[in-house]
Amino acid sequence: MQYWLRHYKGLFSKLSHPIPDLNHFLIYIVCMSSFRRLAIMLILIGSPILVFAQPVIQPFTFNTHAHDLPMVRHGSLSWGDIDGDGDLDLFLSGETTSGLVSGIYENHGLADDGTAHFIALPYPIGTVVYSFSSWADFDGDGDLDLLVAGSSTLTHPYSPSTKLYRNDGNAFVDTGVNFPGLHSGSSSWGDIDRDGDLDVILTGASASDDVVTVFAQNNGGGQFQMIDDALPGIGYGDSALGDMDNDGDLDVVLSGSSAGGFHTRLYLNNAGQFTDTGQELGSFAFSSVELGDYDGDSDLDLIVGGGEISASLMDGQVRLWNNNAGALSSVAHSFEGVVAGDITSGDYDNDGDLDLFFLGAVTVLGRRNARIYRNDGGNTFFNSSNLIGSVFSDVEWGDFDADGDLDLLSSGYTPYGQSTTNIYLNQRQIRPTIPSTPRLLESTVGEGAVALRWSHAAETDPSNSMVSYNVRVGTEPGLSNVVSAMADGRTGKLRSPQPGNASVFPQFSLENLSEGTYYWSVQSVNNALIASTFASEGSFSISNSFVTDTVVDTQLPSVFALKSVYPNPFSSSSNIEFDLPEPVSVTLRVYSILGQEVSRLSEGILSAGTHRLEWRGTDSHGQKVSSGVYFFELRAGSSTKTGSVTQVR
Repeated sequence: MQYWLRHYKGLFSKLSHPIPDLNHFLIYIVCMSSFRRLAIMLILIGSPILVFAQPVIQPFTFNTHAHDLPMVRHGSLSWGDIDGDGDLDLFLSGETTSGLVSGIYENHGLADDGTAHFIALPYPIGTVVYSFSSWADFDGDGDLDLLVAGSSTLTHPYSPSTKLYRNDGNAFVDTGVNFPGLHSGSSSWGDIDRDGDLDVILTGASASDDVVTVFAQNNGGGQFQMIDDALPGIGYGDSALGDMDNDGDLDVVLSGSSAGGFHTRLYLNNAGQFTDTGQELGSFAFSSVELGDYDGDSDLDLIVGGGEISASLMDGQVRLWNNNAGALSSVAHSFEGVVAGDITSGDYDNDGDLDLFFLGAVTVLGRRNARIYRNDGGNTFFNSSNLIGSVFSDVEWGDFDADGDLDLLSSGYTPYGQSTTNIYLNQRQIRPTIPSTPRLLESTVGEGAVALRWSHAAETDPSNSMVSYNVRVGTEPGLSNVVSAMADGRTGKLRSPQPGNASVFPQFSLENLSEGTYYWSVQSVNNALIASTFASEGSFSISNSFVTDTVVDTQLPSVFALKSVYPNPFSSSSNIEFDLPEPVSVTLRVYSILGQEVSRLSEGILSAGTHRLEWRGTDSHGQKVSSGVYFFELRAGSSTKTGSVTQVR
């Protein structure tokens, strides 16, 4: 409760710098008088909030499971398979009864007595509280790296830090990236600038108690550029990234306390410039934001919950917003409010749609909630289970026991005055199915850019009716060093339990690519976070003279064949389409009518499938060639096909 006293007062003190109008003045008076009543109440009680309603445990599908993890509050939980062994390990931080703790815990399955057994790994992760954390493959080497932020002190003045630890296989190494030190905030990873690597949005409170939002742009080689004026400062809340307007880039939702009050806003990404839509989506702090396709119409909807100013200090509220072609409309619901907790979504019952889990307080001084809301379609949610309520909480879905359904992990501060960490096993005993692998991979290349597209096969199991997509791109077959899918390349199993990086759209685009040949694939991820295998690998190339695209189909060609040359004659570029029955090294040479070599493209090994090369009518130096007839030789291994094209200026 001391946390409420410290931070709640700090939040509203910002409104007096100035108080811009009468409404803010009245709010300030109400909040300060509420704060005084809270202080008097705490003096009279002299103990945690034992006088309020207690949670009722009603096991329906989820039952608590014994474990040997620390019990924490004011902390952070993040599942991730750090060692590639197929099970979920854990980062955990927060306050325990004996002090602060932060660490990576390796999952060792069940002990002889059935207890979930975790071993704390001896990595030098700094202890933090009021913390947030996230896994991300920021360097594209295929394993999970770790970002951790929080305060090393429990009381004011706070001493916040933000650290990025690189996974080197047998150690996590502090990268020394100069992120701003933050606590009580959030981190959201995504390729915001569409160059392939993961950028991150950071929000939170600084050592000087300012609220901050930073767009940390990943420039490769472990270097990040800190952009602190792209978005307004937010703390004591949450953030989320997703393509809300279906234009192919990631937009930002920010929620929490700002210099001007409590806000939840959507900022659209236009070529790296963020524009506020101007729509207030919830005047909340101590808030949580979650994006997902809750109504099954193949775009991202929004749910946000948090504390709203009230005469009783702060009441929990929830807003559900449906996305209709980029326009957000409010949806009526029967959710109870949640403040100082977390909202997360996942398909726990394997029926295909996204269910919700709420954890937090209904009001600052009231009951703690832990409710699972089953999605029954048509924006209808049914409260299917009550679990152990807590405040100052965090929660994560993840298949802890690897049985194919989503389990729950939560932490927080119970009404009994105890810190708690709970593992809930999902015991529905439903045999899950794996979603179908995407097919018909296509790529269209422009100047240093590529648009990737695919199709999803029809599903017979309703649990796979709604999926997201996860793309990998590398500079060699099988690699993901350009775009990381954070998944096992052979089995498709996710290393971090989260939706695919291409969201719910069967398309993905990249810009500012260097010259060279790239190899790519995609997998489906259903709402239970079960992933398909990756599709047959496609490839594309970017060079001065040529651009190559690839179409991969499940019906592979049986012979090497030149299919078509179009347009011919051409003015700007001509496409040479051909079939490969097996992976083979491909080279294309273009000759003048006098037999002089004009340009050459060595593709390296291309996968079996239908491929397309685009010649832009330039020589090997990138200079435009003159009008006339040109011959080409397409060599695949020891086989050769020839043809001609006519350049018309």
